[in-house]
Amino acid sequence: MIENSVKLHSEYCGKCLICYSVCPFEAISLNRETGDLVLDIEKCQVCGICFSACPSSSIEIVYYRTAILSSYIEKMRRDNLMLICKGSMIKNQVKENLKKHGILDDNSIQLRVPCVGRIPPEFLLKALKSGVKKVVVVPCEGDKCRFKAGSNVGVFRLILLQKLLRQLGLNSNALSFVRYFIRAQINKYKCIGCGNCAYICPGNAIKIVSPGVAQINEDACLGCGACVSVCPALAINLEGFENDLILETISKHRPLINEEKVKKKGPVIAVFYCQWANFPTPDKYFTYAEENVVFFEVPCSSIINPLYILRAFYEGFDGILVAACKKSECKFEKGNEIAEKHIKALKDLLKQINLEDRLEICFIAPRYLGDLNDQIKLFIDKIK
Repeated sequence: MIENSVKLHSEYCGKCLICYSVCPFEAISLNRETGDLVLDIEKCQVCGICFSACPSSSIEIVYYRTAILSSYIEKMRRDNLMLICKGSMIKNQVKENLKKHGILDDNSIQLRVPCVGRIPPEFLLKALKSGVKKVVVVPCEGDKCRFKAGSNVGVFRLILLQKLLRQLGLNSNALSFVRYFIRAQINKYKCIGCGNCAYICPGNAIKIVSPGVAQINEDACLGCGACVSVCPALAINLEGFENDLILETISKHRPLINEEKVKKKGPVIAVFYCQWANFPTPDKYFTYAEENVVFFEVPCSSIINPLYILRAFYEGFDGILVAACKKSECKFEKGNEIAEKHIKALKDLLKQINLEDRLEICFIAPRYLGDLNDQIKLFIDKIK
């Protein structure tokens, strides 16, 4: 039986309707006859906004629970905390400015969460109470939020907390926020003007301009990275997920692969997962390993360049599994469909060297606990 990662306990519910009003996906409905609130798990995107808004704690969520985050911060024992949405990041120039004003230092705790809207206000207050001197929240730009309203909800709460601190005579500057959003960048000196990126971009953010190079409209860029996967000149990079960084990270696992093979624990596989389809713990960002499986996080499955797959095979992985969002649930509209087409095309090429069965794509959702693990087990059994 599949367990859900979000649960609404009606016996604790005060029927205040706050969760009903804030859910951006209409996953919570009101039974007019009984007055009970009902969670439709099929509609739920696990943004956590309802969880953070519930005054009676009647909504249970598995990922990034407040107690776990608070415990993590207390163990780190550092002066500053950066709470960053997965769809956002800190640009170097912004980072330097924050350092200049003493809001950030090289030893700051950096916590990445699926959405800042899932963080309850009391968590920020508890962080300050535990010894953190300054908290910087980094949400996506308002119209770029993957969960529609999460970014604005998180910022609104922070502003209210700032006012509360001022009323209490405390330092309201201890809480601040900086909006940003991950974008693609084109090296015009490498671009060959093939037009692949402009053709595939789901946001129509790229066009070819004189003298025949691609140009990105930053305001229209969705930050999915689909353009990265089709650029033959490797002229496009996504901030925080640059080609060189991903390829280098894959190569670093060669010693681990060799060690696992010596132990003969079975095939060693690589799992490239969309960061919106799988929510690992905060300390497992970008890459982590469990037994004979190595996980690589990507902003969207559409960013996966065939070179990543080939490099993984070259370094010794016995199989590669791509985990994308379930159909019709992609945060970038068609990112999972683009990935599926790419994987199919690459499998056709791999047939020439009898490796087509060592590459697969699956479609998962964080609302179902163990969904990815089940897919991994099926894939490993197939490789065996």
